[in-house]
Amino acid sequence: MVKRSRVEMVAGKVADNVAVPIPLVNRGRGDPRNILGIVLDRNENDLYAICVKGGILKRKYSRNQFDVCPQTLLTEQDVDQAKTIGLRQAVNVESSSGGQASFAAIARDIKKCQTNRCKCFKNKVKCSSRCHNSLNCKNK
Repeated sequence: MVKRSRVEMVAGKVADNVAVPIPLVNRGRGDPRNILGIVLDRNENDLYAICVKGGILKRKYSRNQFDVCPQTLLTEQDVDQAKTIGLRQAVNVESSSGGQASFAAIARDIKKCQTNRCKCFKNKVKCSSRCHNSLNCKNK
């Protein structure tokens, strides 16, 4: 099975352009499904360090977790190799709509989300079903 996997998925080389899929929980509705990056390094365990426009992604990726792009869309000058960021932060940097909001509302039914106890209200953002499921929320 490992041999078949290595035949089907050709190893990525340094400076290859890749597309890393973004999980649904890390992207907003208008955000792309993939984020483009380049391969910076491949270690002895076949784990790849990938750099995107926002910086180097914190975790290492195996070959089956990204697709190699046939065209050169990014160069090493297009990406920021000075800092390390998480995938959600990288998506927020490249998002045209601001990315996935990461606010979690504390308020259950206390004043119906009209006080600063609700993180959404405090940050002047509308509450959604991702922060809480209260039907009588006044901040929707």
